[in-house]
Amino acid sequence: MTAMGLTPQTPDPCRDESIGLDCLLAQSSEELARLAGQCGQLQWSISAILDTLDHPDLGAEIHMLQDIDRIQQTLQDLAAILDVAGTCSAGARLARDRVGASIRLESLRQRLGLSDAPPPDPGPGANDITWL
Repeated sequence: MTAMGLTPQTPDPCRDESIGLDCLLAQSSEELARLAGQCGQLQWSISAILDTLDHPDLGAEIHMLQDIDRIQQTLQDLAAILDVAGTCSAGARLARDRVGASIRLESLRQRLGLSDAPPPDPGPGANDITWL
């Protein structure tokens, strides 16, 4: 109780103005690993589509699949680097709003716990295609 009879509020650690670097690196590592998995699924989908087509330029198709594989491996390697870095950075803090402001995608900001906006309501059209 304070002199005015009010009880001071305990700050919510999830809404703190800073975020642990180790936590952010671990979450980023998980995000990269998820993207690598999606990249692998994309590679298999494209490969399956190409399997049903005539191959006027098989060399170009193989190079495209190799490029996707290289992207997937790079994402996996970056995830591993961030995972290792996260274990070495316990106690380091970053300005939460500054990190959040550096991220373009609101959905990524929300997955990393850096957004104050409520998550979107997955209504009946949640699985509809979003054309960019």
